[in-house]
Amino acid sequence: MREPASIRRVLDVEELASRRAVLAGAVDPASMPRLLELVTARPGEIAYHIEFTRHVSRRPKMLGHVEGVLPLVCQRCLGRLDWSFDTRFETVVVDSERVETGGLDALVCSSGRIELARVIEDELLLALPNAPVHPHGACEAPPIRASGEQPRSRRPSPFSALRALHPRHGRERSN
Repeated sequence: MREPASIRRVLDVEELASRRAVLAGAVDPASMPRLLELVTARPGEIAYHIEFTRHVSRRPKMLGHVEGVLPLVCQRCLGRLDWSFDTRFETVVVDSERVETGGLDALVCSSGRIELARVIEDELLLALPNAPVHPHGACEAPPIRASGEQPRSRRPSPFSALRALHPRHGRERSN
């Protein structure tokens, strides 16, 4: 089933897993406030495809795929970096953190209901690079000092006043 772009859907994962449902569509990033704090401009729609099945423990399981482009800040040149992502995830929906998932990621949800946009946002936040940078050679770091700033050797030392008080460099102190 194709979902409208701006919908904020709450899903019953038990029912979807029982039907082996597949949801596909696009989600509007405006419904992802934590993600919007990290981007430099409003991104376009984020495409998703999620299959609901059952884990061997009979708990609901989601097999998902999320793709799109996010405008981030390059940590080398501080310019815009359009980061393309194609993220896949496999998550078991559990009602407690103490449930064994066989090494798969767990989504703790005691009510059995999840918010689609939040699941997608969580997966994107986990997939973001720690320090996004353009490919090697595509950009360079800005100069260390700002224009108009004096080089360090010409700036007076903040300790120069203390130096004048020291016996070897300044006036002699009397006891």
